[in-house]
Amino acid sequence: MHPILNNDVAAWRKQYRDDAEFLERLRAQELMNMTDERALEIIRSLVCAQPPWRERRDWSGLIEQQDIFHRRSKS
Repeated sequence: MHPILNNDVAAWRKQYRDDAEFLERLRAQELMNMTDERALEIIRSLVCAQPPWRERRDWSGLIEQQDIFHRRSKS
């Protein structure tokens, strides 16, 4: 690799590492200062914490499936 490019890559890597360490420290500080109420608010705002978008069926179909398999074994 060309020496100038090599120095650019090394400088970029160092800057990336420094930035990543800074962001890790910042995030850790934010988490330490977060209240339980704020944490709960964030959790509730997640899509996965919302109720399902459609109603669940009252049955799973297991009985019907067992009936189908049972009929096949008799044939």
